[in-house]
Amino acid sequence: MTAVQSQKVILAKDTNDGQAVYLTSCDAWSPDITVAELLSEEDFGWRLSFAQRLREVVDASLIDAREGAHGLPELIAA
Repeated sequence: MTAVQSQKVILAKDTNDGQAVYLTSCDAWSPDITVAELLSEEDFGWRLSFAQRLREVVDASLIDAREGAHGLPELIAA
């Protein structure tokens, strides 16, 4: 049996309007989950640390996600 590797995206709140935004691979923030950077376990720590230092967002955190049917990130329902 192959172990399934955990994947996550970084979610934060935009300081201008409080909207939920996701960190992209080019270090931008987007309200669209499909352009979020899908992270593997080895990237969780350093990417979250980077996101938490940015002033344009607050409350950056990792949330569960997966690669969807079309290869784009999607949230995993709780």
